[in-house]
Amino acid sequence: MEPLDLDLDHYPQPEGNDPGSLFAALKALRDAHDESSAGEAYDRFLWTVGNNHTGTFYPVVLAALPQIEQLLIEGGVWPRQAAMEALIDLGGAFVPEQGHETYLGASVQETLRVFIRSMRPHVLPFAHGGDALSRSATDLVELIDDLADLR
Repeated sequence: MEPLDLDLDHYPQPEGNDPGSLFAALKALRDAHDESSAGEAYDRFLWTVGNNHTGTFYPVVLAALPQIEQLLIEGGVWPRQAAMEALIDLGGAFVPEQGHETYLGASVQETLRVFIRSMRPHVLPFAHGGDALSRSATDLVELIDDLADLR
């Protein structure tokens, strides 16, 4: 995965983030190598793009989407599983942080949901079996189908 080459200063993000927070969270996702590291990476990513306790996200989540897509296409089992679990939360129960519902005039939540729906072809092949990856893929496909019904 290519390192992030983005100027993230213009993306609203959680107060505790520093300039390298998003890159570090994406690197943790990419480097996940077992269930424990995948869980830690998933949690770190959600804290970097929002508030995991309150279930909110900031527009900085949009900057991460190309890297998340790359993980779903090229990543190993645990990076894929962690990314899928993050998308399940972000596209399901999470909502934009109050005051950050739009970015550059577009709905952050709808932009995120359009991205998640577009990931269906990358996720569907993993939605068969009984391991952690297939369970996450099955749950994400179900969410994607539910989101498609909301349109």
